[in-house]
This record gives sequence, structure tokens and C-alpha cells, in this order.
Amino acid sequence: MTFFRQGCLLQADVTGRCLQMSKDCHCGFLCLKTAVELIAMNMFAFLIRHGVANDHQCCKRMTKLLFLSVILPLAVYGQPVLLAPADSLRAPVQVTMTSSAAGAEVALNRLAGYTIKLKWQGRLSDIEFDPPESPQLSNFKIAGSSSSNWVGVENGQPTSIKTFEYSLRPEGLGMGYVEGMRVSYLDRATGEKHSLYTTRVGIKVSDPLSEPDDAPLGLALTLGLLFCAALVVLVFQLEARAKKKEAARRAALAVKPLEGEFLEELKNTVNINTTELKEAFAALAKLLRQYLQRRYEIPVQGISTPEVVAAFRRVANADEQAPLIEEVLQTCDLFKFSGEAGEPARLARVYALTENFLQMNLNRRHDAR
Repeated sequence: MTFFRQGCLLQADVTGRCLQMSKDCHCGFLCLKTAVELIAMNMFAFLIRHGVANDHQCCKRMTKLLFLSVILPLAVYGQPVLLAPADSLRAPVQVTMTSSAAGAEVALNRLAGYTIKLKWQGRLSDIEFDPPESPQLSNFKIAGSSSSNWVGVENGQPTSIKTFEYSLRPEGLGMGYVEGMRVSYLDRATGEKHSLYTTRVGIKVSDPLSEPDDAPLGLALTLGLLFCAALVVLVFQLEARAKKKEAARRAALAVKPLEGEFLEELKNTVNINTTELKEAFAALAKLLRQYLQRRYEIPVQGISTPEVVAAFRRVANADEQAPLIEEVLQTCDLFKFSGEAGEPARLARVYALTENFLQMNLNRRHDAR
């Protein structure tokens, strides 16, 4: 059986033998009812087992019990041990909850920390917590969460601390809030349900910070200007290259005499063996008019053959070639505007006249050089 006296625990079995007596004892307690029942049952069983013939032994046993419960503690501590109910002697479990933010201000591109701590001391198994509610947020959203549990001894008392940590991502500049939370727990010793509440926590969201790997603004502007300058230089180089190619192409064309170009075109566009004579006469007249326009700048479009010949006489100073040009254009006009199909012999003649005219001018150009 167990006896308790102000921080002192004295244990004795039903035979009266002392088991333990210590001022710093932390053993469990028996309630008053249980202690009295054990004493009464022990005494009653002893009387039945031994009968009245053994009253001396009964008295001896009672004397020993009284000695252990009253006289010995009185001699040791100066007062008798008092029996008390276990529940009245057990210290109540202390439960507290705190909440805090990692800081009063957080940058827009950083995470804010919010922590809830539940702490209880005493008989730890008496407390059973409900899962905490999710925090209600303003201008924040939950980016992550974690929990941890620590069990140990503080100030000689068994202690348990459960920590809930939340990582909060800001959604915009200004104030953000974590609203008050409620956490409920059950006290198994009393069967009562309790609730704890946190206060509202405000966190200011400020301008974003530069990342460690971000380039400084000045460096970024410098790189941007260099890129633009390189782009402008590249465009100018491409344009210069294109102009150079065009100049080379024109130079290559300029190297080839105009008469040589038209002689080659005459061979490629007019076939004296064709059956389409009317189209051949038209192509020949067009080629000769184009040559006169490019070589002598005669406006051949929209004027008649006599007008073309007259203009040639004025600008070319080559009266011997004027009849040649006149014959070729008049012959082509005859078959181009009339209903006649044309004659192959006539086509061969005007073809030869045109070829001789161009060749003569080509030779003169070479002689001039």
C-alpha cells in the first residue's frame, strides 16, 4: 500500500514490511479509498485466518501497521503521514499554445515563416490534441508546411512540445495577415474538451529583393546597349554586302556590251524556222525598238515607225543605217497588223538585217575602245 506526505512517499506491503521511503519519491499514488480498503481487507483476512485465539498476533500486526503509518513518520519527519486521494495530489497538466511570425516584414519574392507551438507538462498521456486547422490567410498562400515533436524534461517535469511550421508565399505588396487559429485537445484525466486560440498576426510585404544570381541593373543596361550596337553594325554590314553584290552584278552586266546582249537575245527569242511567223515578226520589231531606246534613248513606245526612224536620224548621225531600220520595222508592221501569215523568206531577211545592224554597232564600240 502507498502513503503520501508532502513530497514524501512511503510504501509498505500488506505484511507491514517497509518497501521504500524517500523525500524525493515520484511513485504513483493510491487513492484514500483504495488504501483504506487494502488495510481493512488485510486485517479482516488476518482475523479470519487466525481467529480470536490469535488476538495477540492481531494486536502485534496492528501495532506494526500503526508504527509504519504514524509513529515512524512522526519520528522521522515530525508529523504523521496523511493518506490522500491520488487525483487531488496529482499536479494538473499545463497546456499552452503560442504563435509567431519569422519577421514583421518579408520581401515579395521571399517566403514568410509562421510557427505554432503546443506545449504541455505533467502527465503527457492525459492530453490528446486534435489536428490543427489550416490557417486562414490574407495576401498569402501556403507554400509548404512541416511539423515536429519534442519530448523531454523541463524543471523536473515531463514536457512535450509540438511545433507546426508554415511557409507563406506573398501574393502582392502591402499588409498580409494570418488570422487567429483554434486548436482543441482532450484531457483524458477529466474527460473535458478544451480549446486554445492564437491571435491575428500581421506581416508587411515589401518590394522584391534582387536575387543573388541577378546581374546588376547597370550591367544589364550595358549588355543591352552593346547588343543593340552589334545588331546595328550587323545590319549595316549586310546592307553593304548586298550593295556590293549588286554593284558587282551591274559591273558584270556593264562589261558585256549592249549590242552583245541584244544579239544573244535575238538568237534566243526569234526562230527563223518557226511556223508562227506573225509572232516572230512581232518579237523582232519589239527587240529592235528596245535596243534603240536603250542605246539612243529614243522614246519608241507609242510612236509610229516613221517617227522612230526620224528620231534615229537625229540622234545617231548614221544615215546609212536609217534605211535598214526602216525596212525592218515596216516589214514587221506589215505582217503584225495585217491578216497575212507572213513569209519565211521575209522573216529571214529582216532577221539578217537586224543582226547586221547590231553587229556593226558592236564592232564600232570595240573600235572606239
